[in-house]
Amino acid sequence: MIGYVLILLVLFYFLNRVFNIRNLFNPFVFVIIYHFIFFYLALFYKDIYKHVEISRFTIFIINYSFLSIFLGGIVSRYCFQKIGTSYTRFPEVEINFSFRNKNVIVGLLFILVGVFLTFKFIFSSGGFVIFADDVENSRIAARKGKGLISQLALNLFTYGLLVVLMVKRRKPFKYILVFVVAFFVFSFGNRGPVLFLLVFALYVIQIVNKFQFSLKKMALIGFSLFSLMVLFGAIRTNHPAELIELFKFRFAWRPFVNIQNFQYVIDYFPSKHDFLLGKTYLVDFSMILPGSNPNSGTYLKELMGFSFDGGSITPSYLGISYVNFGIIGLIFSPFLLGFVSNTVYEYYIRNINLRKPEAIILLLLISFNFAAIVVSGFMTVLVQNMIVILVVHFTYMVLTRLIVVISNFTKKIE
Repeated sequence: MIGYVLILLVLFYFLNRVFNIRNLFNPFVFVIIYHFIFFYLALFYKDIYKHVEISRFTIFIINYSFLSIFLGGIVSRYCFQKIGTSYTRFPEVEINFSFRNKNVIVGLLFILVGVFLTFKFIFSSGGFVIFADDVENSRIAARKGKGLISQLALNLFTYGLLVVLMVKRRKPFKYILVFVVAFFVFSFGNRGPVLFLLVFALYVIQIVNKFQFSLKKMALIGFSLFSLMVLFGAIRTNHPAELIELFKFRFAWRPFVNIQNFQYVIDYFPSKHDFLLGKTYLVDFSMILPGSNPNSGTYLKELMGFSFDGGSITPSYLGISYVNFGIIGLIFSPFLLGFVSNTVYEYYIRNINLRKPEAIILLLLISFNFAAIVVSGFMTVLVQNMIVILVVHFTYMVLTRLIVVISNFTKKIE
C-alpha cells in the first residue's frame, strides 16, 4: 500500500511539473486522471469486494498500463521537444463577443434544436425517463433505435452552451441557461454527460476570464462531481437498500466495476472463447447504420452470458484490446493511448488558431473523448461520440460562415 502511494506521488508530481495536471485541454492529462480514478484507484478497493477474485495478472496489467500511459506521453513530449516545440501548459485565448455575435446566434440555435430533439425523444419514449419507476432499465429501452437522436441532442446542447458561455457579460442569464441545459441533458437518463457538461463549462469560464483554478479547488470540484455521479447512479438503481448505504457501496464500486469487468474478459478469453480478432470494432462501427444496433459492450455482455439491470458491460480499452488481440493488445494499447493523446494536443496547439471559439471547444471535447476511451474503448467512443461531435462542429462552422455571407450580401443590396 505504501509503495502504491509513493509511486502515485512521484508520478503526479512529475505530471504536474511537465504537463500541468490542471490542463484538461490536453487529452493526455485527462487520460491519466481518468485512468487513475477508474482503474488504478480501484486496486485500493479490492479487499472490500472480496467476492470478486482479482488475479495477480490483472493487477500487474493495471499497474503496467498506468506506467505505460505515462511513458507514451513522455515519449511524445520528447519528440516535440526535439523539433523545437515548447509545451503549452494552459491555452491562453482572447475571446470576447456579444450576444449579437454570429457565434452566439448559432450556439443558441444549437440549444433550441437540442430542446426540440429532446422533446421528440421524450414523446417517443412515453415521458421523461428520469421520472420512471425503473430508470436503470427504462433509459436503455428508451434509447433503442434512437441512439443517434440522443447523441446529437447531447452534443448540440454541449457545443451550444459552451459557445454562449464565452460571452463575458450576462452572467445571470448564463447561470440559468446552464441549469436548463443540464436538466435537458439529464433527462436522457445518463449522469455522465451532465456532469462533464459542468466540467466543460468550468474550463470555458477559465479560458474567458483568463485564470486557472488552484489544485485544491480542482480536487474539490473533481471530488464533488464524482460524488454527484455516484449519487445519481444510486438514485436510478432499482435496489431496495437505503440511499445512504447504497451511496457508500457505489462510491467505491464505481471505479472497481471496471476492474471486475476486465477480470471477466481475462477469465473468459481464450479459455471459453477464441479471441475476436477485431470483431468488436465491426460491432461498434455498425452503430452508425439505421436501426437498433448494440455496441461492443452489449455484444460482450450477451456473449459472456451476463444479465443485469442497465446497459452494457464496460470492458475498458484494456479489455477490448485483450478480447481482440490477447497479450499483444495489452502490451501496446496503453503506450499508444498515452503517446497519441499528447501528440494530438501538441499538434493541435501548434497548428490550430485557438482564438476561434469552435477551436477551443473542439479541443476540450476531443480531450474528454480520449479519456472516455479508458472505460469504453476506442471504437465505441469514435462511433458514438466523435463522429457526432465532428458533424456538429462542421455544422457550426458552416452556419457561422453562412451568416457572414448573408450579412455581406444584405449590406451590398442596401
